[in-house]
Amino acid sequence: MTGWRWKNAGARPLLFCHATGFCASAYKPMLSHLDAGKFDVYALDMRGHGRNTLPANPEQLKSWQVYADDIQRFLDVQDLDDWILSGHSMGAVTAAMASKGRADISELRLIEPVAVSRWMTIIAATPAWKLVGSRIPLVQQAAKRRSQWESPEAVFQSYSRKGLFKNWRPGALESYLRDGLKPSVDGGVELSCTPAWEAATFAAQANDFWGALEAFRGPVSIFAADHPTSTVSSAAAAKFKRYAMHLTVAQNTSHLAPMEEPAELAAFLCA
Repeated sequence: MTGWRWKNAGARPLLFCHATGFCASAYKPMLSHLDAGKFDVYALDMRGHGRNTLPANPEQLKSWQVYADDIQRFLDVQDLDDWILSGHSMGAVTAAMASKGRADISELRLIEPVAVSRWMTIIAATPAWKLVGSRIPLVQQAAKRRSQWESPEAVFQSYSRKGLFKNWRPGALESYLRDGLKPSVDGGVELSCTPAWEAATFAAQANDFWGALEAFRGPVSIFAADHPTSTVSSAAAAKFKRYAMHLTVAQNTSHLAPMEEPAELAAFLCA
C-alpha cells in the first residue's frame, strides 16, 4: 500500500480513503487543514490508483470488497487502536465495509458515501448486472476517458477548462495530478487509474454498505451535499437519521466537496 502520512505519533490515528479515479494526494489541501496536534493522519492510494502497484484486473472486479480487504490488511500491519476511518464516495463505503468485525475502529466519518439501495446491491451481484452496469452513464464516460498526454502541463491545461474542476480551490487540481499521473511507457504521462479500472469500479456495486453500518457499534457521521451530484439520496439521508447517525447537509458544495471546500470538510473530520 502507498499513500501519504501527516505524522503525529501517539495521536489518535485517522485513515482517509479516496474516491474512485482519484488518489491520496488529491486530498492534501483538505487533510493539511486537520488539527496537527489532534490526529496521526494516513491517506491511502487504493488498489489501481495513485502509486499503488497491487494487481488491478478490471475483469475480476465485482464489488469493492477487495478495497475493504486491503484497508484491513493495512490496519493489521499498523497494529493501533481507536482508529477513525474516513473516506469520500467509494472510499467512504469501503471504510465502512472495512470496519466489520474489528475492535480497533471506534468511529466512522464518511463524506458523500455512495449510498445505493439494498435492492441495487442485490441485483449487482447477479450475472445480469454485467449488462446493466455497463450501461450506467458514469461507467461509459469513465471507459472512454482520455488517459495519455504529452506532459503534466498539458493535462492541467485540459482539466482546468472542464466543468468538473471549475469549483476546485487553487492547488487542488495540482495535488490530484501529483500522484494521479505517472510516466507513460510511450513517453509523456498517463492516468495512474486506467479508464478500464475506473469504469469497473463504478460498475462494481455489489457492496454491503448498509450491512456494515448496521454492524458498527461506534459513532457514525455523514457529510452530504444538497446538490444534484450528491450520492446521498433523500431516502438514504432518512435512513441515516433512523440509524441515529449524525448527518451534515451542506448547501454550498457538490459531491466533490473535499476539493471545493477543503477547510469545511477538514472541520467535519475533526468534529
